Order: sequence, then structure tokens, then C-alpha cells
Amino acid sequence: MKFSRYLIWNFVKMFLIVTIGAIFMFAVIDFVGNIKTWLARETKDALDYYVSYIPYMLYLITPVSMFIAVLASVGNMSRHLEMSAMQSSGQSPLKTLFPIFFLGILVSVGSYEMSEHWLPDANHKRLEIMETNAQKKKNPRIKEKSDFTFIDSERASWFFKFYSGKAKVGRDVVLLLREQGRLTERYDAKTVRWVEPDTSSLDSAVRDSVIKTFAEQSYWLFEHGMKRVFNKDGSVTVIQFRREKMNGKVSTRPADLINDRQVPDEMDSKMVWERIEVLKRSGEDTRAMETALHFKLSAHWMNLIVLLIGAALCHRYSRSGGLSQKFGIGLLLVFSYYILERIGLKMGENGALSPFLAAWISHFIFGGVACAMLYRSFRL
Repeated sequence: MKFSRYLIWNFVKMFLIVTIGAIFMFAVIDFVGNIKTWLARETKDALDYYVSYIPYMLYLITPVSMFIAVLASVGNMSRHLEMSAMQSSGQSPLKTLFPIFFLGILVSVGSYEMSEHWLPDANHKRLEIMETNAQKKKNPRIKEKSDFTFIDSERASWFFKFYSGKAKVGRDVVLLLREQGRLTERYDAKTVRWVEPDTSSLDSAVRDSVIKTFAEQSYWLFEHGMKRVFNKDGSVTVIQFRREKMNGKVSTRPADLINDRQVPDEMDSKMVWERIEVLKRSGEDTRAMETALHFKLSAHWMNLIVLLIGAALCHRYSRSGGLSQKFGIGLLLVFSYYILERIGLKMGENGALSPFLAAWISHFIFGGVACAMLYRSFRL
């Protein structure tokens, strides 16, 4: 028990040192790369940006930190024959290293929870801050659309000449409504706007408690247009209107037309899934989003797998190969892992692989490599 606590403390200490140092270096390099941007902005913008950037840095750095931490802590203990002493006492290598493996599982689960509950909002805020500067040209975020069709369901189809996601207003809009495949109504409007109850006068606590109710009270308002009703007998009734509310007639929301969260890094799994459903209804390509969804479920196991690779390399003392040699071999494996992961994702987005296989293939391959290395190392 004492040895397990000692092992865990050595690992956690090294993991924190490496992670904090890597985040600091990451932030400094990014700041220097964007120095012209931040000189033209307020200090608060830069601080908010890097505070929001920390979760994403942590998400990217954790696998490498796990590898370096296990190599430095367990490798150093092995070099001083502490691991050999435990094995000489009759304790198997697997049982000796189990606390480290359990920590790897906890870090993988924690990484998933962070990506679902913390990372999306942090990434969204970070990208929104950067949107207002020169990098907007590098990473444009869609706020407006022109001349497009949106199919909400088998019941409703929209045609927009122009739509602003910021103002939630459309111009020259056509809405077709069907029942059991038969066209029943058509709306042509000069202006369509999304109307929400005014909550500005409410206390923040009250606003949060009734936000769902207010969402249900929101609706599309059609202005200055024409309504056509297609009767079953073949006749058509034409009605001019100045204003027409679409309460309960369509389920389309502004986020379906233009979501303020444009990339999967800004979304949790539920948001990505909802976005996939919207794209499917509109007949758009969903391969990139489906690959991103599977990647959100698979990416976090990289933390555990690189930990297993590091443990397999360093838990035994060997005169033939020093720690520096094992470190080099391990880094080669880890960065090969990163490269294969990125290649798989690109192949999934391009349709060369199924989204599931594209997201998981690198983890299957290197998970097998890690298990084979551990098996061989334990048998020696």
C-alpha cells in the first residue's frame, strides 16, 4: 500500500510538472505568433482568450504528459531497482503497475467529461474572441447565408433568398408545408423573423428557471406576404397577410439554419448528433460531422494507451538500453500515433473510411501494440 502511494505520488508530481510547463510553453508560442493581434487589442481580450484556451491546451497535451510522466517516474524507479525489488518480493508487474493503469483510466474518463461539459463552451468563447480580429479571414465563422434550401422534415421545406444568423431574420422566404406527402400550404413572405419573449427585465436566477418555457413561446413571424392553401378538391385559396405567426406549424429553430457553433470542437456529443440530423434532413454531407462524433468518443483513450506504451518500455531495468533510448522510441510511437489518428480522421471526412473506423482505427492499432509490448515485457 505504501509503495502504491509512493508510485502514484511520483507519477502525479511528474505529470503536473510536465503539464504546467507544456501549457506555459504552448501559450507563449501562441502569444508570440499572434503578437501583432494582441498589441492592437485590449489586455482583457488576450487574458480571456488564453483562459478559455487552457482547457483545449490541456486536452491536446495530456497524452504526451502521460507518456513523459510514466517514463520519468516509473523509469527512474526502475533505474534505482525499486521496481525490481517489488517484483523480487513476489508481486507481479501487473499488480505493481495497476495504480498507474487505474489513474490512466481515470484521466481518460475525465478527459471525456471535460470535452462534454467544459471544453465546448471554452472553445466557443475563444473562437468568438478571435473572430473580431484579423484572424477572422483565416477562420471565417458563418453568420449569413444566401440562396439556400432547408428541409426541416417531411412536413416543412424552406427557401431563403437571404438569412442573417445574428439578427435571426430572413428575406424573400418561401415555406412549403405538407401532410402525408401532399402539399397543403405555401407561404411567401418578404421578411421572416424569429420572435422570442423579452427576458431582459428579469432577474438572472428567474430567467434561468423559466428559459425552457420562454423557448416554447418563441415562434417565426412572417411579414408582408401571401398564403396559399391547397384544398383536397384541387382549388387554391389565396390570402394576403401583413403578419402571420407560425406557432406550432414548424419545428425549425434558428440554430438549425445557422448554428453559432460552427465546428465540432465547440459542441458536445449531443450537439454534434443534433447537427448531423439537421444536415441529413437538408440533404447535406454529414461525413465530417459523423467522424467528429465518433472521434469525441474515441480520442480520450489515447491517454491510457500511451500510458501503457510508456509503462511497457520503462518498468524493467535493462543495461542494454538506457532511459534516453526508451524515451526516443516512445516518442516515435506516440507521434506516429498522432499522425495515424489525423490521417484516419481525414480519410473519414473524405469518405475513404467509415466514420467509425476513421475515428477508432488508430486506437485499435496502437492499443494492440501497447498490449503486445506489455505482454512481452511482463514475460521477460
